[in-house]
Amino acid sequence: MQELDNLTGVLSKNSVEKRISNVLMNGGALFVCDIDHFRRVNDQFGHLAGDECLKQTARTLGFMIRKNDILGRIGGDEFVIFMPGAIELNHAENFKLRIEERFHSDRRKENKGIGLSVSIGYSVYERGDNYNDLLKKAWDNLRLSKNELHNFHKLSEEVKDNYWKDAKQVKNDLMEQIRKPGAYCQNYETFKSIYRFLERGMIRSNQKVCVILLTIVDSIGNMVLPDEKDSQMEHLGEVIQNTLRMGDVYTRYTSCQYLILAIDTTEILAERIAERIKNYYLTTGGNQHNLLVYNCYELQSAKIIEK
Repeated sequence: MQELDNLTGVLSKNSVEKRISNVLMNGGALFVCDIDHFRRVNDQFGHLAGDECLKQTARTLGFMIRKNDILGRIGGDEFVIFMPGAIELNHAENFKLRIEERFHSDRRKENKGIGLSVSIGYSVYERGDNYNDLLKKAWDNLRLSKNELHNFHKLSEEVKDNYWKDAKQVKNDLMEQIRKPGAYCQNYETFKSIYRFLERGMIRSNQKVCVILLTIVDSIGNMVLPDEKDSQMEHLGEVIQNTLRMGDVYTRYTSCQYLILAIDTTEILAERIAERIKNYYLTTGGNQHNLLVYNCYELQSAKIIEK
């Protein structure tokens, strides 16, 4: 009788049955391991790739068993492991999960080639069981696990389909229909929320954001007259809207001031932006007796306070 499987080097079908039967009376747990979608591997990549998958599976299982455990190949992509001794159900379940996680972990690391996964069923020896009894119970356990997994995935897809309608509704509700190009005008409370959102985002990104404060004053630096404020601020708002990019944000801060968040901008560039706005404002309708004063600073990341 041939002791070892020619391809994988583990025990052959007849040898593994004989060895397990010889120690079965002392108790133990039998595990059946089945490679997932193995036929697809052969069809898509060829039988040489399939053979390599079988060898890799045997090697991985061999790394996970104890010295006295028995490992063999009993079919095309089917392996058995027998752990002799007093094995409880929870220990068998834990060993099954460790094997599945090992293959799952190897699959995540796989950059090239074929990532493997296995399905596992197990049975624990009860008085009077023979090898075939244990094997049948392990196969039943494996089929039950596969059915539960299939039903879970099926349910998951149905649930996804149900809530995809909500996702599409959210998408439609939140999507902005831009009717006018230019910067993003918001009220001050919304501006503060965006400001703080950017502060938090800067904790994990290197994005540069600058804040620009624009103030309309008269020729000697005082506040402009009330009857001029509204028209001059309306004009300045239009200048900001048309001068800045669509990703920038601005808001009316006081009766004679605007605040700007210039995205992806350094302080030097922010000063150039402010200068461009000032010149455009003064040459396109700004009161010739008024001035536009600006101040710039780079936004810093939010500070995490240690308790």
